[in-house]
Amino acid sequence: MNARAAIETDAQHDEQARAAIRDVVGHPRFWLAPVAVVIALMSLMAAVYLGAVVNTRENLHDFHVALVNEDVGGRATADSPEMNLGKQIVEQLVPTTAKQGIVLQPMSRADAMRKLSTGRVYGVIAIDSNFTNLMLGLARSAVLQNQPVRPKIDVLIHRGSGAFASSITTVMAQSMDEQVNEQAGKQLLENVRNELGPDAKLSGATQLALSQPVHIAVSEPQPLPDGAANGLSAFYFTLLLILAGFTGAMMVSIIVDGQLGQLPIEFGPLFLLRKRLAISRWGTLAAKWTIMLIIAAVQAALFIAVCAMVGTSLPNAFPLWAFSVLVITAVGVTASAMMAVFGNPGLLINLVFFVILGLPSSGGTVPLEASPRVFSAIAAIEPMHLVYYGVRSILYFDADLESGLARSVIMSVVGLVFGLLLGVIGTKYYDRKGWFRRPNALSVPPRLAKLVDAESDESVTVVEAPIQSAGGPRHLAPESAAGAVSHPNVTRHR
Repeated sequence: MNARAAIETDAQHDEQARAAIRDVVGHPRFWLAPVAVVIALMSLMAAVYLGAVVNTRENLHDFHVALVNEDVGGRATADSPEMNLGKQIVEQLVPTTAKQGIVLQPMSRADAMRKLSTGRVYGVIAIDSNFTNLMLGLARSAVLQNQPVRPKIDVLIHRGSGAFASSITTVMAQSMDEQVNEQAGKQLLENVRNELGPDAKLSGATQLALSQPVHIAVSEPQPLPDGAANGLSAFYFTLLLILAGFTGAMMVSIIVDGQLGQLPIEFGPLFLLRKRLAISRWGTLAAKWTIMLIIAAVQAALFIAVCAMVGTSLPNAFPLWAFSVLVITAVGVTASAMMAVFGNPGLLINLVFFVILGLPSSGGTVPLEASPRVFSAIAAIEPMHLVYYGVRSILYFDADLESGLARSVIMSVVGLVFGLLLGVIGTKYYDRKGWFRRPNALSVPPRLAKLVDAESDESVTVVEAPIQSAGGPRHLAPESAAGAVSHPNVTRHR
């Protein structure tokens, strides 16, 4: 190609680019659909992501905390009436915390610790059996020379339930500290003054001690090991599993379709459209599913290997690998079925279902009880939430089935069966109807054809752009001998 021909070709390509820009601006059907889809998806993402994390205090609801009151009561003197200050504090706490969205569940200490160690409650409030007697002993120390012991209420947390959930429980303990001491201190000072008489003088130190009689102690009976990322490693591992299934299915679909001649294969300037192979929709989907199963087994092992390399705590490596294989396979099979049945819209359905709605409803960063109630309804069917409970159980709760692992496995199997049925029924139905993956396999109404087929628009004129070669200009052939279709350049005239 000489210099003059190269300049003419560049000018021709520039004119085509300018014509394409004019057509995009001048014909709303070119830009309206992509603009609407992108804006809708990004707006949905902003609404659900920000809506789930802002105003957690106002959105707090059904936040379950176990309440253990073992106080047996006591008497100030032998002839005084029986007192149970622990019961009084409980009667004060239950309605107060309920207004904040926290549900206190009375139960025994054994049940409370069991539920805490399996993630079924976010914390435990425990009042010891000698609470009243210690409180009365503190009051006696105001007039006697005995050494008082400050009564204590334990607030127990487990960071495996989530770092943010633990912080909510800790904030509750701080608020409880103010409320309990205000009420108990006022009552204690009043009782001491009544016993000593109206003319009794109490030192400032004594008044201070009696006004703050209860110590609220926050502790973690089962601390997470190093490498647990303060309770966030389960969420990020869950995210890896969902993305491996979702994006893996999308990548497998693109590569397999290129190898079967359904889509072009492009590497930089290389554009290759292979001869279309005679394979049914069901056969294509079956090939993609087989590849996804291989990916699931290998990728799950690599995820665990990477976690081990970076120092992630892995107390149950094999159960985690087996569960990961199940999850990646279930997500990959379902995502592939969505694309096989719904076509290009299946990509958007997968994006919304697995990612956009999955992240805010997972409960991995902000517990569902601190998000609007709508996310609790979404979480009931969202894979990311169900998978998170399974991963959390394996990493933090010793793979206890009661900590959410059993439900997670069952729902993953249900999702896998759903994907299999959707894919098999949908693709075989298309195959029986003769709707194969080739041009003109399915006739569409003229009005719809006008929207999807450029040649249906009368304002479009198809011209062949000449290609310079050593023998002079030549025109593109409509179809190569190998069966690969070469599409002519398209310009639009008003």
